[in-house]
Amino acid sequence: MHILWISEFGSFVGGCERYVSRTVALLRERGARASFLYDASQPSDTAYLRHFDAAFPMADLGRQVAAIRPDLVYVHRLSGAAPAAALGATSRPTFRFFHDHQLFCLREHKYTTIRHRTCTRTVGPACYPCLGFVNRSKGWPGVRLRSVAHIRREQAANRGLTGFVVGSRYMAEHVAAHGFSRERIHVVPLFADPPAPLAPAERERGLLLFVGQIVRGKGLDVLLHALALCKAPLRLVVAGAGRQEAPHRQLAARLGLADRVSWTGLLRGEDVETLYRRAACVVVPSRRPETFGLVGPEAMRYGTPVIATTIGGVGEWLVHGETGLGVPSDDPRALASEIERLHGDPALWERLSQGARARYEARFRPEQHVEALLALFQAAAGAA
Repeated sequence: MHILWISEFGSFVGGCERYVSRTVALLRERGARASFLYDASQPSDTAYLRHFDAAFPMADLGRQVAAIRPDLVYVHRLSGAAPAAALGATSRPTFRFFHDHQLFCLREHKYTTIRHRTCTRTVGPACYPCLGFVNRSKGWPGVRLRSVAHIRREQAANRGLTGFVVGSRYMAEHVAAHGFSRERIHVVPLFADPPAPLAPAERERGLLLFVGQIVRGKGLDVLLHALALCKAPLRLVVAGAGRQEAPHRQLAARLGLADRVSWTGLLRGEDVETLYRRAACVVVPSRRPETFGLVGPEAMRYGTPVIATTIGGVGEWLVHGETGLGVPSDDPRALASEIERLHGDPALWERLSQGARARYEARFRPEQHVEALLALFQAAAGAA
């Protein structure tokens, strides 16, 4: 099978790009070839592009698809109604993976601008009082406006594609609520690679771990407030970076946590794997609904329990009391209570650890994702 991958970034920008490169490699092991179209105005590098058999800048999508003649097109990050409409007009089966809320929230973050509360509404007039139409922009004057009409036009253009892939049942329901055909939405949970063969690492009973971007939507401020409420001798390692790191460091200092919180910056590979194995638990305190939340299965493969907010796609892997503990979003007291409960109950920790590892093995290994994806693609290509 020859798959044409389309995404705006031709470099390792974030989780979407890591997913693409890894999945291309896994599909290649099963005989699939991969071509790639990317936006030449966005970051790109040869280390990323060499994952594909051929890679070209996007120009005229309709003509390029016709020239490349793939069996199937798989779309990831792609902005605007016109490119989606061009792909829908080709004769090739075309699937789009919805990694985020770009098409389902004017702000793209799914939490309110003023009070920073989790949002579950569909795009509509209520987005205007939320101030969701005001977005950051890298160019002058630093903001851009995005209207409901604009996002609805883009949604309409994407509805013409063959099918849609999402990582969670939450995301399937949210996409369907915006008028996409339920029959063409396919839930294919994401995956984490098997545990790395590393030297043994000793668990640190009082060590909490946060992995992710340091932005308001990830809820690190909620975790810092929760840690300040905990009476147990706990420490927190923050493995990540982001534009709001400075105010979060200032918050930790104001809460008297300066000597209990360590900031590692962005980690990859063996460094972050070692932290997953050392931590007593990983905390995912997001206030924006995660479309899946890959940090959960990444921790669970090492038998590390997760405490997470029960919003978005977290329910795909978090079973309260079996693989981890769930808490409401934006609730530091509830989060502190569950952190201390897990810390003070070794039998609970052991049960959650075993449940976490078992659920990873049963549902989130790479072969499970790739086999489901390949079966979906083969059926669509065969019917074309």
